[in-house]
Amino acid sequence: MEALKNFSGEEFSFEVNVVDNCSNDGKLEAFQQRFPEFRFHLNSGNNGFSSGCNLGAKVSTGEYFLFLNPDTVASEEAVKELLATIRREAPITILSCGQKNSNGREERPFGFFPTLFTLSGILRAVYRKVKKNELAARFSSEKKIIYPDWVSGSVVMISKQQFEELGGWNDDYWLYYEDVDLCKRATDAGGKVALHNRVSIIHNHGGATRINPRVTALTKSEVIISRHVYLSRHYRGLSAAGLHFVVMTGVLLGKLVPAIFGLPFFFVRRLNQYTHLYRRLLAYYFLVPFRGTWLSLRSVNYKK
Repeated sequence: MEALKNFSGEEFSFEVNVVDNCSNDGKLEAFQQRFPEFRFHLNSGNNGFSSGCNLGAKVSTGEYFLFLNPDTVASEEAVKELLATIRREAPITILSCGQKNSNGREERPFGFFPTLFTLSGILRAVYRKVKKNELAARFSSEKKIIYPDWVSGSVVMISKQQFEELGGWNDDYWLYYEDVDLCKRATDAGGKVALHNRVSIIHNHGGATRINPRVTALTKSEVIISRHVYLSRHYRGLSAAGLHFVVMTGVLLGKLVPAIFGLPFFFVRRLNQYTHLYRRLLAYYFLVPFRGTWLSLRSVNYKK
């Protein structure tokens, strides 16, 4: 927020709406006093990233929305260029940019839509090997604008009109894959998803999701749960069943050994988190048939 506070507002007018997803850390009032020019909104609960973004969009009045994670630092020059680009390039529905952490390490804030060939790390590695030349040309760093399947929700610019036409972020997702889902719907509607290679913002990824083994296990399990939610929303019949099966078997077999070792070696942080992760996933898969849904128990739509 400190970076946004220093925007001059000479190149474009803007407003800042900050959504607190019921953090209960007692800092909301302190932030309100520190940043009186910003508007703060308390969500009804920890309803997830999509819910928070939708609340922010609902109270925003601008022609364009820029969704930013709390662990990002965006410069006024970067936002100016993104705004100019999305206004100029009419086919672009969703626009993002390059991301680096505070140490200057490049992130890869984009990817492929989940298919049989891109569902897991091993399958993606094989896919990239087979499509090496094609992907090198498609995602060349020499290009000013590239067009991946999806971009990270940590930095998303979209016009208010197109956001509303798409129905906003999907509240089915509590955490992760909501960005993939939004980009898929934009693409299905005939729009383009783009990433600006000449613009970069700082993103210190994962600071709030790696506090301890239990929190890490929670967030990692939600990645997998959200993958199932995505598959249930965008595939049907045998295709959906087959893809769900691939994810389930890959997860349960791939993480079984470290989870077992985590029982006697619970004092080893990484192994301990695998044990917690495996327990969460076993409980999730066991309950799915009885609940009749792939949604996370934390999803705001499951609660409804």
